[in-house]
Amino acid sequence: MSGIACSFGHYARAGTRAVPTSQRSELFGNQNVTPCNEDLVTFSENICEVLTTVCDRRSVHAYFDGGNDLDLTLWDRATELGWLGIGVSEEFGGLGLGPRGLDVLFRSLGQNVSPGPFCSTLVGAQWLSECTALDVAKQFVSAVVAGTLSLGIPVAPGGVSMKMQGGRITGESETLLIHPRTRLSILPVNNEGEAGFALVPVGAGDADLARIELWDRTNSIGRVKCRNVAPAAVIPDPRGRAVDLLRCYLALAVASDSVGGARAIADQTVAYLKLREQFGRPLASLQALKHRAADLYVAIVKAEQVLECAIDAADGDVASAGMWAALAKAAASEAYLSVADDCMQLHGGVGFTWEFDCHIYLKRALLNRQLAGDNRALRDLAAGQLTEATLAGITTAEFAA
Repeated sequence: MSGIACSFGHYARAGTRAVPTSQRSELFGNQNVTPCNEDLVTFSENICEVLTTVCDRRSVHAYFDGGNDLDLTLWDRATELGWLGIGVSEEFGGLGLGPRGLDVLFRSLGQNVSPGPFCSTLVGAQWLSECTALDVAKQFVSAVVAGTLSLGIPVAPGGVSMKMQGGRITGESETLLIHPRTRLSILPVNNEGEAGFALVPVGAGDADLARIELWDRTNSIGRVKCRNVAPAAVIPDPRGRAVDLLRCYLALAVASDSVGGARAIADQTVAYLKLREQFGRPLASLQALKHRAADLYVAIVKAEQVLECAIDAADGDVASAGMWAALAKAAASEAYLSVADDCMQLHGGVGFTWEFDCHIYLKRALLNRQLAGDNRALRDLAAGQLTEATLAGITTAEFAA
């Protein structure tokens, strides 16, 4: 991951300031909230209202400059309002809204480029609630819902595993999406020949976090260095179902964050074009810029539609959920990067300044493209799953349903 930072170094020096935050209807439209689910509608309205106040543009810029602890403030508010339990079932103290509830939250967080360990923690909690023994899940997922525990997860599930022998782990993990204050990480391990995951306490002396510098200051990555560490729990995964589920949930989270961010910066850019004048005319009146603005929304809507299919599949627990999640992440993250890049140019020279918002969205988009795995690999994975289904006699329509 550190090598990626070098590749995109020229982006890390770009910059931007805000146009007023888009209204909820501009963000959520028909794709984000199921009309029949009143809980989701109410929840989305509350989330947008809180983020507009707590995570406004000035606060985000101040956080980027190291001038506040917005990530911790936002985490505390999320705990108070029950956001941390939106996806997990009532059994763990959550709201039980599942993948669709997480989609609503992650789109809003993406819209406001909100900092904090939300992605890694909520993805990890959802995964733990479905992949671990009930007593283990209750211990850790309930702590997440209570706001006393955040989680670290691999940036690309399915990567290199750490060796575990005699119930102990020694070595350095792969790159993790992990907050500096995170105290529990989900690490892939090879437990004497058996694949699985280990829940490793971080910062207890035998497992330390080595942070990696990242261009996107709203997120944190790093590696955990273990010295003969006894994990808090081990989750066997001989058939690879657990890693597939973790990848699926992370891909959905990144896709939701991406479409939320893409729509937000596109809305800001269109608002700017309407206000900015050149040669006595608003820039928005120029046909060439109208077409470019329209292209932004075409890309966003296409990604939103793929994501909607993925959320439906995950919510219905169908066999094609992993395929749709992989396709949604690839489509949404690429659309986000393309939109954020073009929005910076449509702002003109000020789009490259630190005071405007464009650079914050662009840096988030660059990171999102790397999370959950390389997009080409994800599309290959989806194609492989479709091929397997076809060879098993399942029609494309049946598999995609």
